[in-house]
Amino acid sequence: MAATTKTPLGASTLVRKWYLDVNAGTHEAPTWTAVNGITEFKAGVEHTLQDDADFDSEGYKSSTATAIAWSIEAKVARKVTVADQTAYDPGQELLREASDKLGAGNTVEVRWYEMEDEGPREEAYRGYAAVAWAPEGGAMDALEIVSVTLTGQGKRSAIQHPDPAS
Repeated sequence: MAATTKTPLGASTLVRKWYLDVNAGTHEAPTWTAVNGITEFKAGVEHTLQDDADFDSEGYKSSTATAIAWSIEAKVARKVTVADQTAYDPGQELLREASDKLGAGNTVEVRWYEMEDEGPREEAYRGYAAVAWAPEGGAMDALEIVSVTLTGQGKRSAIQHPDPAS
């Protein structure tokens, strides 16, 4: 058997490439509003695994994925807008307002995608999520940081990138 041909890799991509938008419109006529001030971003997928080993496996265990859950964990710097020092970032506000509600009111439609300058524009997703909003507090000289958790409700869908590379 021939060895695999290795192709050298170039520059690393950066975590800060991710953009997050919240839909302020409807699913059919979306009005995407950017969530600004993101300082940390982690989008994950978790599989529920069930043991599917049998007597024929010669004692080796085997598992199969039976469900998938997705989530986004982010930290945002709570800031006012440049245009109006009495108004918070509109995207952050949509998340905060939804976090104070129950049921369908706690659900937002979001999309997230990579947007590194001169980098790939391949990954882009869209889905509905329940919102948790937790200000972190801190010392009197600290900036206001908020932890935001978006817990997927149903399938996240791969979408066409909103700003494909030229």
